[in-house]
Amino acid sequence: MPTNLPAEARAKLAEYSSARTIEEKIARLEEAIGLIPDHKGTEKLRRQLRKRLAELRSELEERRSRRSGGRDEFSVEKEGWAQVALIGPANSGKSSLLNALTNAKSPVADYPLTTTRPYPGMALIRDAEVQVVDLPPVLTEDLRPTGLARRSVSVARNSDLILIVVDAASNPLAQLEAVKSLLEDHGISLKRPMCEVKVQRTDGGGIRLVVLGRIRCRADDVVELLRSYGYSSAVVKVIGDATLDEIEEQVIVQPVYRRALVVLNRSDLVGAERAKELARELEERSGLRVVPASVDDPRSIEVLKEEVFGALTLVRVYTQKDGVISNRPILLPEGSTVIELAELIHKDLARGFKYARVWGRSVKVQGQRVGPDHVLSDGDVVEIKAG
Repeated sequence: MPTNLPAEARAKLAEYSSARTIEEKIARLEEAIGLIPDHKGTEKLRRQLRKRLAELRSELEERRSRRSGGRDEFSVEKEGWAQVALIGPANSGKSSLLNALTNAKSPVADYPLTTTRPYPGMALIRDAEVQVVDLPPVLTEDLRPTGLARRSVSVARNSDLILIVVDAASNPLAQLEAVKSLLEDHGISLKRPMCEVKVQRTDGGGIRLVVLGRIRCRADDVVELLRSYGYSSAVVKVIGDATLDEIEEQVIVQPVYRRALVVLNRSDLVGAERAKELARELEERSGLRVVPASVDDPRSIEVLKEEVFGALTLVRVYTQKDGVISNRPILLPEGSTVIELAELIHKDLARGFKYARVWGRSVKVQGQRVGPDHVLSDGDVVEIKAG
């Protein structure tokens, strides 16, 4: 990411970041792109900003359509405890996979680009309802972006987990690299970033830098960088290990990190041993967990469900009242506490919290009395006492 952009381009990017309406953001971003020199050093930045510009234009069209009474078919309301997005090239078998995971009825055919809108279904994994959404292909069979790629990526961006589906019998490595590249162009990183930059504008006080980790530059350089993008008063948190270039990239592009699994679909077509070899190769090349699967092998689908649950990093907690344990769990992020469980159930329960009793792996004695900061484990049973 270049740190020597022309002052005019930086100024327009600053106006873009502070714009309040989509129309203003589009206008400022168009001007900024026109002021960024076109050479190899700015190629990635220009590509990412053009993608963002296309997203903003499409979002504006969608809003206008809704105002005029139209319905956005790509608006998928989240249901269940988590949302998982199936994304991949045409004919990678996403629709069949959705049907196997959820018993939904996404259209399946022998010709490409059958799916033209999102199809959601509900999978029951370890007693928890997880929404799985089959998205229109983002790439054609020859790995060119489809006309619906941007809209599919937009849904995936808001999901809790992305399942990249590739065909084991059709150059899965090229498919995976093409999907990863497309997601990166749209500001989605599948690799946990070494650093995270959070900028919160303030009404005064100048720029205050809070470093939770290490920055590989002078603090004054970071402050000057923020000022060049129009920030005069802000609290800037840099979490992790960051260079000035990495800080600048996050300030401009604001990429998002999403957890992802790779599904090596139709693995039965290449045989078990070859599927294992391909999975190892894909994992080494991508750094992502790869799970061989086939809709004709029910056991592989159950393994995939377990992998999905593990990747979501959630814990199941069962509540108990008057000795009766709930049939369905409440799901919480790993590391959640008893008081966070109480707040999720009802704010009044959290306000009146006295103590809780817990049965499960998080306690040494079953039925142990714990306080609000007790960290819960998967499968715990909790009875909350409030006054």
